[in-house]
Amino acid sequence: QSLSPHDIPSLLMEALENNDFPLVDSGIKAMWSFSNDNTRHVFHHNITEFIQSAHETATTWPTSFYGSAMYGTQWTVENDLNLVGGTDGWIATQVVKTVASDGRVRRWQWELRKQRRPPSAGCWYVESVGSSDRLGRFEADN
Repeated sequence: QSLSPHDIPSLLMEALENNDFPLVDSGIKAMWSFSNDNTRHVFHHNITEFIQSAHETATTWPTSFYGSAMYGTQWTVENDLNLVGGTDGWIATQVVKTVASDGRVRRWQWELRKQRRPPSAGCWYVESVGSSDRLGRFEADN
């Protein structure tokens, strides 16, 4: 049985917030477990490269996703999950707001998708986590 898409963003944010519990890099490894095939391809299906990249990003840029999730001061789920297509939909979105260690706020739009083919048919994964601009907007002004 797969997790509900309602649970995944909070579960992964908690995992990253407590990244080294119960084992070192458990939170980043959880993100890898829920990552899509494109993410795995970018890192040559090498979890060690993924972990190294997450740490480098987190320590270099406090307002990056990994910087905010692992070293930020707080995070909150901002809205109810949006299940595209209703209860039978296979795409879901949710916004999480973070406060980085330097006090800057970012909003992150999680896009989750349901696997439609075996062997993981019916399981949800993270398609993307997109950042807002510094004003918290996702769409550019025209």
